[in-house]
Amino acid sequence: MLLKDNEEKRNIAWRTVMTVTSVLIILIVVFFAVKLFTSNPLTGNWENTDDGMKLTIKNNGTMDIVQALDESTVSVPVDYTIDMEHKRFAIHVNEEKIAKQAEKTKDCSKQELQDIADVMEGTYEYSVEQNVLTLTDSEYGSQKTFEKSGK
Repeated sequence: MLLKDNEEKRNIAWRTVMTVTSVLIILIVVFFAVKLFTSNPLTGNWENTDDGMKLTIKNNGTMDIVQALDESTVSVPVDYTIDMEHKRFAIHVNEEKIAKQAEKTKDCSKQELQDIADVMEGTYEYSVEQNVLTLTDSEYGSQKTFEKSGK
């Protein structure tokens, strides 16, 4: 070791190492604290066990409603806004996205996709407890529950 006989240089090196590690620890803690309190708690895949409807919620304000019809599965793109302070989740139907999806999906008409989206359109109060998402309709009070799925 280069610093074998010089106590003063060892102390300087030790203080430098301790300072750098302390700063790194503080930065990591701040990163995780910010991530914990500002990330979207609803992001992911959710499945309604009653009717098989699946929600794929993305971070960019879009989500897909996946519904099984007769022999096929249909994905309907919609937009959403989330107010984490008041725990409100609003789903908005985007006519253009539905029209594009209807062109891609030959099995379903635009009206069928619109009907699927209309089932979920509205403003909800949300709660997430132990991988269960509960959406309570703000207007009527009806509830829809979804379980977080691994896919």
